[in-house]
Amino acid sequence: MEISTICFPVRDSRVFLSNKKRGFGKGYLNGYGGKKKPGDTTVENTAVREMNEEGGVTTSPEGLEKVAVIDFFEGDTHLFECYIFFCRNWRGEFRETEEMAAPEPYDIGNPPYDRMWAADRDWLPLVFSGQKIRGRYYYNQGMTKQDRFEYEPLL
Repeated sequence: MEISTICFPVRDSRVFLSNKKRGFGKGYLNGYGGKKKPGDTTVENTAVREMNEEGGVTTSPEGLEKVAVIDFFEGDTHLFECYIFFCRNWRGEFRETEEMAAPEPYDIGNPPYDRMWAADRDWLPLVFSGQKIRGRYYYNQGMTKQDRFEYEPLL
C-alpha cells in the first residue's frame, strides 16, 4: 500500500489551489502533494518536501495541521492512504513548476469544486468547514465509478 500526502496552503479565509500540469490529476485544481519516498521519515516530511518541489515555498513539519486521513479502495483492494494537511505558515513566494501552475487563492467556504476531482466534493467541504476526519473512499473495480464514502472524526 502506498502512502501519499496533500497539503493545502491556507491563509486567512483563503485556500491556495494549483492546476496540476502533468501526471495523476492533470487538469484538476488541488493542493500540493505526492507519494512518500524512502528518504521521507514521516508523512509530514513528505508534505514539506512536496510543498517545496511543487510550489517553491518552504515550510516545516511544525507548520502543518493534519486535517484528514483517507484510505482509497478499488473494490476491496486498498490502493493508498492519503494524509491531508493545512499549511498556514510558509516562507517564500509560490511559483509555477514543471508539475503545478502557480496557485490562485479561493474562498475556503466556496472553492471551485467543479474544477477539482469529483471525490473532493465529498470530503473537502468537511475539512474546509473545520472538521477533522478519517475516511474511506471506495471505487468500483476498474475505477470508473465512485461507490461510496464513509468517515468518522479523526482522533
